[in-house]
Amino acid sequence: MMFKLWSTCLMFWASCTAVPPETEKLPPPGYAGPVCYKPPCTARMINIKMYVEDSLWDRMVREARGDPTELLGVQMDIIFTYVNRILQQLDNGGFKVDFARDVVKLNRSEIVLEDTYVDRINGNKTTKVDPTNIFSQTFQFQEAVQKLPDRNSTDLRILFITERRSDPTLAASEETCICNPDWFGCVAVFSIAFLDNWGHNANVFAHEIGHALGMDLHDNQFYTSNPKSRLLMWVPVGFFATIWSPEAKRRINNQDNSCLTKEILSSKEEEVEVEEVEEVDDIFS
Repeated sequence: MMFKLWSTCLMFWASCTAVPPETEKLPPPGYAGPVCYKPPCTARMINIKMYVEDSLWDRMVREARGDPTELLGVQMDIIFTYVNRILQQLDNGGFKVDFARDVVKLNRSEIVLEDTYVDRINGNKTTKVDPTNIFSQTFQFQEAVQKLPDRNSTDLRILFITERRSDPTLAASEETCICNPDWFGCVAVFSIAFLDNWGHNANVFAHEIGHALGMDLHDNQFYTSNPKSRLLMWVPVGFFATIWSPEAKRRINNQDNSCLTKEILSSKEEEVEVEEVEEVDDIFS
């Protein structure tokens, strides 16, 4: 049984590049491995900072029966092990999320949230924050990040929240924001369904990072169908989606992500990386 998961992005549809009409869409692509166009090809590291919504943090305190820091670190390992395997399937060495298990409770962080936000998907109206709506929380978080004096010191800031069962959208992110300091704040919001398995929706989180890296549209706009729900940038995101389409790869390749530092590997580590890349298509099976 295939599950389908909703995710979204924040950029206005009207500002996106033109897409082909329905009659010109391409047949669905199959899996194609990463290509090295600009050797040497090593992973580019996405430096992130992670925040946990207060109510989710408090639930994890009860789960850990005390300080949840170590337990949260384990859950981050689970998430980004999956996410990084998917990101390494992108061209020119792919990408890796670089994190140091440094997770902070939102109200103990430098982030100061306001009670209202400018709703960019509803005519730029000043709107009261709705804590049950992931778009509302994402804009609220993003505006707080934009006010930080060092907002560009981190490539991507991620807020983890409890999944809202009434909201089918599981994650949101700002498009094309990585290495784009003059754009809106580079943020993502990921919702957590299970306290003991934060990696349950890891492919949805990889989808959102794909938007931030440069895939500003969805595969639905370029391909006629999505057999077995395997296309990662299709919406809704299939539970076993791991395939980057040619269009997604092209757009990410075209974004200037050169601000990201490159991973330095020993020869032995390079051999391990190749083996992991070959197995990525089965990581959710």
